[in-house]
Amino acid sequence: MQEVFVIIRVYKLNFHTSQENLNRLYACNRISAQIWNQCLELAKDHYQKTNTWLNRKELHLTTKGQYPIHSQSIQAVYERYLDARENARKARVLGYTQIRYPYKEKNHYNTKWKKDGFRIGEKGRIELSLGLLEGKRQKPIIVHLAKLPPGQMKEIELVYDRGLN
Repeated sequence: MQEVFVIIRVYKLNFHTSQENLNRLYACNRISAQIWNQCLELAKDHYQKTNTWLNRKELHLTTKGQYPIHSQSIQAVYERYLDARENARKARVLGYTQIRYPYKEKNHYNTKWKKDGFRIGEKGRIELSLGLLEGKRQKPIIVHLAKLPPGQMKEIELVYDRGLN
């Protein structure tokens, strides 16, 4: 049997951008929160009507094209919802009955760009795609890093920690 090792490195980096792009980034986190809240509402309604869980395909179909951020960013939110729900289920099966299924609505939620949702340019320039809106490609959000981290970037997540990082 061959051993496989996976190395995951996470870098938390500050960036620079224009005030306009900073406002757009905050808007992305508000939109991600709307998606999370829609997942909560859809799942609750579905469970009350059918006594079954809402699945990935159903979440995909109901959120597809509904929000002005990249499709993979939308996907990342509902995948995190599904992961949170599944982890709560596993904990409850193990006897941790105080663990609740996801239920809290959010005003802000970290936006994630997967590998096809961003482009890395020269001198630390990163273009974050917002995908299509009404059939037209939106202007990307441009951020600049003082120094790119080593290795290949697979995802970028917009994190708020006393400021966006």
